[in-house]
Order: sequence, then structure tokens, then C-alpha cells
Amino acid sequence: MQDDNNALHHCCDHTEALIEHFPLDKLWNEYGIVGELVPFTNEFPHADIYELIVPDLLHQIIKGTLKDHLVKWVEKYLHHVQGDAHASVILDDIDQQIVVMPSFPGLHHFPQSCHFKQWTGDDSKALMKVYLPAIEGHLPQGVISTFCAFLKFCYTVWWNMLTAKGLDYLNEVLTHFHQHCKIFKTAGVVATFSLPCQHSMKHYKQLIQLFSTPNRLCSSIMELKHVKAVKKPYQCTSKYCALVQMLIINQWLDKLAASHADFQSWGMLEGTCLSMVVETLSKFLVICTGTLL
Repeated sequence: MQDDNNALHHCCDHTEALIEHFPLDKLWNEYGIVGELVPFTNEFPHADIYELIVPDLLHQIIKGTLKDHLVKWVEKYLHHVQGDAHASVILDDIDQQIVVMPSFPGLHHFPQSCHFKQWTGDDSKALMKVYLPAIEGHLPQGVISTFCAFLKFCYTVWWNMLTAKGLDYLNEVLTHFHQHCKIFKTAGVVATFSLPCQHSMKHYKQLIQLFSTPNRLCSSIMELKHVKAVKKPYQCTSKYCALVQMLIINQWLDKLAASHADFQSWGMLEGTCLSMVVETLSKFLVICTGTLL
């Protein structure tokens, strides 16, 4: 983006100066900096972190750029331009549009609009599909075009295969995204676009050339394991000294899975108890019939 062209936003000296003079909440919300942590790249001034990690579609694109940036900027834009009272009316209407979205295969229904206590990756992906038609007519064309360009970029990097023409198209829609989203800065909603999640989008073409397409690779794969190994076992505990109970539950589940695989290899899980009884009775009747004859 335009702010990314200024190296001041990326040098270690500037980052350290921001950490020294600004509170932690402002560092994160406006500059995307976690002031409590010192990244290991501080010791490698010539290292490019975006060449060291693969793309993360969930946290960089869907949850990061869409939910944490664009969706929040829309709310800030309405409050800044329309005033609090009128903005609340518009936001309520947007929520209502999301609620009444008709059922359709592949679309998630939001009975409580988009007000969740805790968002999941699936919620963010589902919101991405319905948010654009919900805000149509409530916001200027610049904001609508920003979301259109973003969605084109997002769905393009999901392709299983990208040719040179596809990569050129990816850069084209990214350029359009950078051009249209200036409306947020012009309106005074944001001070800078130099944020890690959005900046990472500039490196996707290079990363795809180096490591192939992301192919929907994202940290949600690990989160699925987190649900199986942490969340579900926690729900089965008494919530007191839960860690010990969770470890025992996971051990039992592993032993059950191993037993299931062993029983299946011996053919012990084929059919049902009823089918076994029927088969035994059938053999018995055949024997009895043969004896009578």
C-alpha cells in the first residue's frame, strides 16, 4: 500500500520508538505491533519475515484483513461520517440484512446477526460470503469497491493452481484494493495502512512462486486439532483441575482408538450383534434341516 512504500514504517528504530512512546492498545490497533514481545527478527536486520513463513489465509486474510480491519473500519466510518445516532440505525439495518439472508447451500445462517461472543474461523469465512450484499446501499462506492477487490483477491489465492496469468490478475486486484481503500484514510478512519496482515498480501505472489499455491492452507487445520484435543475434553471435565482430567481423557481416547483399530484389523467390528445372531441361527437351521433329511 502507499504507506508500505515508506521504509520508516518497517525499520526497527521506528518500531522501538513507537513502543517507547505509545500505550500497548494503540500500538496494536493502529500499527499492528505487540509491544510486550520482542521479535527474534530484531537480531536479523536484513531478514524478511515474509520469506520465512508460508501464507496463512485464515489469520492474515479472512480474520485479519477482513474481520479485524475492514469490518471494523466500516463501523468506524459510519460513526465518523454519519454520526453515532444515524450510524447505529445503519448498522442495525446491516445486521438485519445478514439475519434475513435466505438459506442456500454453502451459506451460513446468522440468526443473531454477526454479534458473537467468540468468533471462529468458520464464522469469519461465512461472513465473508454475505457481508458485501448486506452493506450495499449503505456505504459509498469506494467502500463497496474495496470489499469487491478484497474478495477477488481472497478467492483467487484459494485456487488450486495459479498460472502466470493468474498471478498477474492477483496483483491487479490487489492494486485495486489499495486504490479503493484510501477512502478510509481520506475520511479519517485510519491513520496508516502499514499493518502486518494487509502488508502480507503484497508477498503472496512471491510466496506462491516459491512454495506453490496455499491451496486453502491456514492455521484452521491446527485449530481443528485444538478442538479435538482441548475444547471437547475440557467440556467433559468438572472444570476443577481441568488439565489433569483432560490429559486422562485424551489418554483414554487414544487407547480406545488403538483398540478400535486392532479390533477392526481382526474383523471383530464387521456387522452388528443382530447380524451375528441371524447368521448363527441360519447356520443352525441349515444343520438341523440337513439332519432331518
